[in-house]
Amino acid sequence: MSTRLVAGILLCLLPIAVRADNALLVLSDFSPSYNQVQDAIQTTAQKPPRVATLDTLTVADSRTPIILAVGSRACEQMLSRYHPDTRLLCSFLPSTAFQRMQEQLLPEQRHANISAIFIDQPLRRQIQLARLIKPEAKTLGSALGNNSRSLHTELEAGSLGQGFDLQLAYLSALDNPVELLTPVIANSDIFLVIPDSSVFNRAISKWLLYLSLRHQVPVVGFSASYTNAGATASVHSSATQIGLQTGEWLNRLYANEPLPPPSYPAYYDVSINPVAARTLKLVLPSPEALEQQLLQIEAGY
Repeated sequence: MSTRLVAGILLCLLPIAVRADNALLVLSDFSPSYNQVQDAIQTTAQKPPRVATLDTLTVADSRTPIILAVGSRACEQMLSRYHPDTRLLCSFLPSTAFQRMQEQLLPEQRHANISAIFIDQPLRRQIQLARLIKPEAKTLGSALGNNSRSLHTELEAGSLGQGFDLQLAYLSALDNPVELLTPVIANSDIFLVIPDSSVFNRAISKWLLYLSLRHQVPVVGFSASYTNAGATASVHSSATQIGLQTGEWLNRLYANEPLPPPSYPAYYDVSINPVAARTLKLVLPSPEALEQQLLQIEAGY
């Protein structure tokens, strides 16, 4: 057998790298947040993918070997058009939304070629931050709405794991939120806000922060804006950070590595509100120190 023939056979057996034109980035729209995710992906990816929006998609696009869907609307559309030969990565969407869409659109499939990077933080990370904010706290308060009720078991287990007794309220659109939140906050040492648009709109969030200050209860939020509004601290990931992680996953797909399972953000920041901390007589480490403590806890140190 000739050397050239042997080399040709070996070449055929090597993994074939995925070309950049075989990857499609689908944006829910051109909002500033989605643009930041897109920019971070394009900067991080070894080969920037082709970009489309929902109004420019073609039938053939759904058969692209790699599809990155940014935002809930884009993810929903690509799940509804899903082709089994495609590796689909949804990014920058709530974990509860991804779970709900999978159950509704692909009820019989839990395909290894479908995954996601969520916008929300894992509950354990938020609960760990609560413990760092008030180490002596015994009771953790929180509230769940229609979109977050599925998190009850995880919230309960995470609270127990950090030594908290859990005080929990369930809110629906018909409930008086102040009436239900007041006793939970009054009987808690620290309150954890779980992102749920069915519960925490702007008005209810203002009432929650007012009640927490009235009862001298620190609040742990999920965004920088929550911290700025009065929460003692929050842990959150920016659009750029999630785009960075998405671009890193895309590089793994280009190298024909398996698609990782659905995951929470790998990169995150902690923000603190010094005024709220002083009002509650809390002496807190710097945001950077809290981030390092969280990283060490997650690394098992």
